[in-house]
Amino acid sequence: MVDFLEVIRRTESGAYLSERDFDIEVIFKTTRELVKKHGLKYDRKQLITLEPEMADGAFQAGLELAEQAGMYCVNTSRVIKFSREELVYGLRAAPRELSLGWGKDQRTIRANVWGRLQRPFIWAGFSGAPLTEETYRQSIRSYVKEPLVDALGHGSLHIIDGVEVRTGSPMEIRATRQELMCVQEALAREGRPGMPFVAAESSTTVLGDLGVMHPAYMPPNYTHFVATLNELKTDYTDLSKVMASYEYGVHNINLVDAIIGGYAGGPEGAAVVTIAAFILGLIVNRASISLCHPAHNKWVSTSPPESIWAENLVGQAFARNSPIITIGDVWTSAGTGTRDILYEIAAITITKTLTGNHPHGVGATNGKFPHGSGLDARAMAEVALATYEQQLTLERGNEIVCALVDKYEGKFPHPDIGKPYHEVYNVVTAEPQPWWLGIFNDTKREMTQEFDLRL
Repeated sequence: MVDFLEVIRRTESGAYLSERDFDIEVIFKTTRELVKKHGLKYDRKQLITLEPEMADGAFQAGLELAEQAGMYCVNTSRVIKFSREELVYGLRAAPRELSLGWGKDQRTIRANVWGRLQRPFIWAGFSGAPLTEETYRQSIRSYVKEPLVDALGHGSLHIIDGVEVRTGSPMEIRATRQELMCVQEALAREGRPGMPFVAAESSTTVLGDLGVMHPAYMPPNYTHFVATLNELKTDYTDLSKVMASYEYGVHNINLVDAIIGGYAGGPEGAAVVTIAAFILGLIVNRASISLCHPAHNKWVSTSPPESIWAENLVGQAFARNSPIITIGDVWTSAGTGTRDILYEIAAITITKTLTGNHPHGVGATNGKFPHGSGLDARAMAEVALATYEQQLTLERGNEIVCALVDKYEGKFPHPDIGKPYHEVYNVVTAEPQPWWLGIFNDTKREMTQEFDLRL
């Protein structure tokens, strides 16, 4: 694989290009041409693609885009380019499985290989949500207590001791350390001290990551996020995260949220850009895991049909052509305490499980409000495992997903955001309130009766 110092050299030696020209002339125009060349076409009736040639075409389009576009360094206005041979070697060198955590809580996450449905790895927590210390401490227990959850990713702290955590301020260091103290306290309290987790979610710059690269906070062999900026871009902040992790020994998760309706174009283009970002991220971000979040430009969540279709195509493309470890965000527009969040979770999770992405979530209300709970994670886990244990076919999975989307699609303009954590859970016992558990169980029975999905 291309040495990381060589990547840094190419941020200085690559061809100069304005950011606007990269967005328009490279990303927008090239992606549009590749979508047309490979015959990629969104189909609302096939949210889980039943045509293998479509997934294969998407993979080739993504590989071509990675080669033609490269990755843009915002700080130097240079394009980091790689040859086809370098990109393919990066795919070959990518890990196929990782063991995370330690002791009895250690879990293994594997790349999905097409034709062999694997047990999903459940990565859960209040993804993406900015939380107060009080809500963070209270809510984290509800996720750790769920026995089907394999790893934790629990959002960020945005206020510490009454002080707002601003980007680039010293408070990012304080918040990230406080975040991980809360995580480890909760893991020990619930008897899961070795449970793997994503670290440093409270920092958007490299400050927080550097501040917790110590065994007392983020032990080696754990994980943190390194983003690919929209679209196919990086900067010194993320490259610094890579450099620090390169020497310290934590795993990088390449976070990609191609925008449907942005420079990537429609869902077809967003899928192609995501595939290219995953391929480039293996080299530039030294990614051990790649996270897919095709963000709808209007609704943000991953539950709109266009987002579900795009992620299904990305998952199938890699599972069929070059398996790497991929996870996908379960981000809903609805909030906890509602039926709609359970429908959204089910639709996204079935798609991920059948097409090669392990579920990561739940990002309730798109991370806007502290309206999430451990019961959301239980729903995600039970749906994923039911899909796996019943060995659903793509055809049957597609029928179920399309029917679930019908239940909530019309509500995106005014989603039911539900209630905050302290209203849906007993904050002392970290157990769901009876009324919320009742809705959860009623909805499970409904899905069992309607779809024969044995939850």
